[in-house]
Amino acid sequence: MKRIFILVILGIFFIVALAAGPLGSIIPGGGFFQSPVAHIQLPAETVFKLPFFFTDYSVTNTSISLWIAILLLILISFLGTRNRKDVPGRLQNFLEIIVEFFLNLVESVSGSKAGRKFLPVVMTIFLCVITSNWLGILPGVGTVGLVETAEVLCEHKSHHLHHSDDHHSDDHHDSHHSSKCTDDVLKEIGDEKLTPFQGTGFLKIIVPGTKDEETKKLSTVVGDSNTGRLLPIIRGASTDLNTSLAIGIVAMIFVQIWGFQALGIKGYGSKFISFKSPIMFFVGLLELIAEIARIISFTFRLFGNMFAGEVLLVAMAFLIPLIGIIPFMGLELFVGLIQAFIFAMLTLVFGVSAIADHNEH
Repeated sequence: MKRIFILVILGIFFIVALAAGPLGSIIPGGGFFQSPVAHIQLPAETVFKLPFFFTDYSVTNTSISLWIAILLLILISFLGTRNRKDVPGRLQNFLEIIVEFFLNLVESVSGSKAGRKFLPVVMTIFLCVITSNWLGILPGVGTVGLVETAEVLCEHKSHHLHHSDDHHSDDHHDSHHSSKCTDDVLKEIGDEKLTPFQGTGFLKIIVPGTKDEETKKLSTVVGDSNTGRLLPIIRGASTDLNTSLAIGIVAMIFVQIWGFQALGIKGYGSKFISFKSPIMFFVGLLELIAEIARIISFTFRLFGNMFAGEVLLVAMAFLIPLIGIIPFMGLELFVGLIQAFIFAMLTLVFGVSAIADHNEH
């Protein structure tokens, strides 16, 4: 009886959520909670800039997310190891389980001596990736941020366009500011990024509801302080191609270091450059290309899965608001765990391959 009651309640919530979204707008009174589709962008967006020598360093929303993950791991490690005891507490016991699991894993794959060499890098990559992946699923990530008004966007884009146009004089620049703002800027910004909002200062809230035809066009909302584009303060770090590429490069750098340490410069270098015969020279080039391909494989495997998950969550939150995103968040937690484990295991496998004498293959 209790199960039937729970299923009925869940069914009611599902029907209400379905009727509240855009799919429910086909019935009278439906679609009362639909909101604009969130803007999905591949490049990371700059939240603020910091002075760095003779230029400004752009701090992106994915960089903020990655540093939060790093600081969180540092804090947990500090709290779990500052008062180590023979009878561990909960946090120390949890950390010891993680370390013991990975120690047994690397030793079973590479042997006890080499395994301890691989352990810090493999476990660090796993913890960094999984923390970044799971932080990107938290409520508010990608949906809470600053609102750039249409007027501000228009001024920035217009300044860029007019600054690059050497054929306009200052008077001509002023006389055609409005036309540039409504035509060329519209093409660069894109009307799908503009969303109505309410509030002032830091308390700007995106307003759920379908945008009418007038607010979809930038030419009609320039100067309207209640229309703009949301700039998320935090965005999943793994959804940025640069983050995945950086972790992949770090992993492969350590793989090369392990190879040179185990076989020496001549022994490991002969894997890529060999003049023993034309065939071995060609094989060395293939090995070099394979190392570069591993970086690309690392990068796009993690980035593709996590970015696709972000798009899926955005789509389901739009189609079935309130509860549609819940089951898919569970799926993304599992995908984030699997991707972190695969990344760490591939690093381990490539490291084992690097320390093995290539003449034995």
